Order: sequence, then structure tokens, then C-alpha cells
Amino acid sequence: MREPMHVLIKRLTELPGPCGHEQAVAAFLRARWAEAGAEVSTTPIGNVVGRIPGDGPRLMVQAHMDEMSLTVRTITEDGFVHLGPGVRGPGVGILPEAVNRTAHILTADGPVEGVFARATGHLRSAAGGRLDGGITSFDEVFVDLALPDRRSVLDKGVHIGSPVIYRAETRLMGDHLIGKAFDDRLGLALMTALAERLAGTSPTREIVLVATVQEENGAVGAASLRHDLGSFQEAIALEVGPAGDFPGMPADAREIALGHGPVVVHSDTATHYDPGLTRALLELAGREGIPVQHAAFASFGTDGAQLTMQGIPTVLLTVPTRYTHSPYETVHLDDVSAALDLLVAACTR
Repeated sequence: MREPMHVLIKRLTELPGPCGHEQAVAAFLRARWAEAGAEVSTTPIGNVVGRIPGDGPRLMVQAHMDEMSLTVRTITEDGFVHLGPGVRGPGVGILPEAVNRTAHILTADGPVEGVFARATGHLRSAAGGRLDGGITSFDEVFVDLALPDRRSVLDKGVHIGSPVIYRAETRLMGDHLIGKAFDDRLGLALMTALAERLAGTSPTREIVLVATVQEENGAVGAASLRHDLGSFQEAIALEVGPAGDFPGMPADAREIALGHGPVVVHSDTATHYDPGLTRALLELAGREGIPVQHAAFASFGTDGAQLTMQGIPTVLLTVPTRYTHSPYETVHLDDVSAALDLLVAACTR
């Protein structure tokens, strides 16, 4: 008996998978996809591939394994860890979400637990910090491991460049699921559930599931897929879709809302998605009675642009998600279920 979808998502999101260190997530996927009958392999750079034989065009279904992360930049003589970005770009924007949460610094011997900290408001002005609480640089936040000195930190296996993530439990609140790394473990959960739904069937396409590394670092993992796997007639990229249905958002941001179905994305900052495939997916949703939303996202990009640049016609399907790149990303389970139904239809109709 298959586990409920929210349990599968919880298993995936609570795994550590910082950018460039996705091994725990990859191991989970290899085991689950093999159990579902897929032919599983791993590319030289760590992308996980699951092939499901079928008749018809060769279809890639793709999502990424990595989550937003930081890195150890320096270790002070008194044992505090200063941080740097773990992904391409400045990365300062994720620090406010991390402060006062549990930190995990990943080492060869497992995670070392600490807390993301900064000067308390009682002391901030005396230290020259911002009175309004805003965080403008990596110098304002550090990790406190409750260790007395630099040597004690090094003895735990922590070193310059060690990946750092925040730890957060994924929890169910009514019909909503809240946690970290929904970007893009939701896509991986959909692919895993798809493989299990298709077990023992004869899909109308040869389906190749692909879980990529280092999407948050500029779609690095997706860049070699055509070289490693050959040509594809079509691809469905899976992602979260930023939802703005909460106070303080302008009308255009509120177009995407939880509980109104998955989002078919026509364009984003990086690319326009294949209009023929996009139209076909929308028509399929209509025939199947699956509600969908439309989006043209700004300040947003996916592995789908990299697939397009490699000559693979690609459509982008997303699950509306509040508070992306935070420890409390939020989705509605009806949207997840509808996205899975649409994926199954795309592979079997």
C-alpha cells in the first residue's frame, strides 16, 4: 500500500540536500524508483535517472534535488562560524529566515548541530547593528555550536566550505503542508508517486525521470543531460510556483493562489516555454477536469531553461507555494494531488 502523499513529501523534505551535496536525496530516490520498477542509473555528476519503458515519444520528467544552503566562510578563535553563500548570487536574502533556527553543518561524520544567531536587540545598537532588525550582510549572522574554541569546531569535522542548512520539521496543518525544501522536493515526490502509479502499466511514452543536482547554483546539473542521456522529444519540468495569496501582496502576485490547482508557466526570467507542449498540457487538463492556473513569473528561473537550450521542447508545471526559500514553505495538498493526476494523464493518454 502506497504511503500518503504528505508522508512521502515529509520524508524527502527532511533529508539534507544542500547544493552540491545531494547524496542523501539521491540515495532515497534510487531506492524508491527501483522498487517501483524503473531502471535506475546515476550520471557522472550525480543526476539520478529512472527509465520507465513505454511506446511513443521519449519524455523527460525532471526536478532538482538541492535545497537553498549556506557555507562555512570562517571560524573564529572563540569557536563561532561565519557564513557565506552556498548558491550562486549573494544569498543574503535567506539569512533572516534562518536566524534563531537550528543549523546543521554537514560533515563527513554527519551533521553538527548549532543555532543561527545574531546580536539580540538589547545589544544591537551598541554593536552598530540596524535597529529595525534588517540583515544586510553575512557579517551580521553566525552559527553558535556551543563549542569553546576554533580547535573544538575543527575536531567536529567542520571546515571552510562545509555546507550549512537550516533544520525544519515538515508538518501537516489541515489541508496545508509546511516545511523546508519544497523547492524542489515536491517535484521529486511527484516523480516518485508517478513511478509508483505507472508500475505494471504500459505508458504511451518512454518516460525518463531525472533528478538533477545544483539547480540553485545556476542549473549546473541540468547542463549535461543531453550529453549524458541523448535526445528527447519533450520534457516536463517540475517546480514550485511562488504564490502571493497573503496580506501585503499586489494584485499581480495574488494571481497564483493555494487550492486553485497546479500552475502551468508560460514564461519566466530565463525562457519562454514551448507553446505547443504548454497548450497540449492545458487542453489535457481541461479534458480531465483538472483545475490549473496560468503564470508568467518574474524573478524566477528553473532547469527548464537549460533543457530548452539543449534543444529539448519543455513545458513547466509547478505547485503553488507560499514563502519559498524559507523553512516554512506552504502548499495545499489538493494542488499536489491535481498535479500528480495531470502528470499521470500526460504519460498515459
